[in-house]
Amino acid sequence: GHIKAETPCQDKTISAVRNGVSIIALADGAGSARLSHFGAECVVNSISSFILDDFVNLIKNPDGNKVKLCLLDVIKKNLVNLAEEHKCKLSDLASTLLLVAVFEERFLMVHVGDGIIGYLDGAELKIASLPDNGEFANVTTFVTSNEAPVSMRLFRGEVNNIAGFIIMSDGTAQSLFHKSTKSLAKATIKLMHRTCLLSSEVMKAQLWDTLSSVITKNTQDDCSMAILARPVGLLCEYQELSLTEKCALLDINSSSNNISQRILRYDTVLEALSAPKTLKQLSVCVHLKPKYTKKRLNHLVQSGLILRQGHYYKNS
Repeated sequence: GHIKAETPCQDKTISAVRNGVSIIALADGAGSARLSHFGAECVVNSISSFILDDFVNLIKNPDGNKVKLCLLDVIKKNLVNLAEEHKCKLSDLASTLLLVAVFEERFLMVHVGDGIIGYLDGAELKIASLPDNGEFANVTTFVTSNEAPVSMRLFRGEVNNIAGFIIMSDGTAQSLFHKSTKSLAKATIKLMHRTCLLSSEVMKAQLWDTLSSVITKNTQDDCSMAILARPVGLLCEYQELSLTEKCALLDINSSSNNISQRILRYDTVLEALSAPKTLKQLSVCVHLKPKYTKKRLNHLVQSGLILRQGHYYKNS
């Protein structure tokens, strides 16, 4: 809808790793706030930077309310500076906030407003936080609202069997969340799994394609998501995939001739790349002519399972 109206995308996301802390954050700018796209970007950048540096203290603090006020204070200070820069009111920068951060075996989740936070616990998809819409679907709380300290949801705990987290704006939730059952679509498991298997750039491209070709068809709103996942449990590594799953990942017709042998050749190449190798080194290692080795390498690079850096190839 914003593309058709030639208005800015008001959803902003960020993913980052620092000090051993991994974080994803999403802010959906208020449609009624004229500069909310700037506000949303300020929110995800400022709060992520703060949590990356202060995660341990935020986890250890026994007073959840103080943690909430601390986080909102960081956000407000940065938004006040931005409002002065743009000579606008704080409400012109209004946005929601969804955030997940993980350090070692502890997690921190924060939610203000609509959108959804979900996670994969063992083999079960669960909802951590539902949209805060009150009585009306199009009304929610923003980080700039007076109600934000009371409305903010803060979750802290042990990762245990959690393999992945996913956060999404309400535009994306139209396709990936079933309101009747309050459950996430099974497709989110596939998205988490591919996050573990593929290189970041290839995964981003696949997410972009999914959002633009499928998810945006079901809404007039901006669509965004962010995923944080690790290869455990259902999100197994490539070697543990079935033959059919490997075919799907490599975009190979599973009913074609000699499929087991074809997949085995790719398996051999991937196994040999436990350490980075040049084309020549790899050809010797897998006992295959360079031109055939290069063909398989190009396919694996395109699929996102390996990366090329200069003359070397390595697992992603």
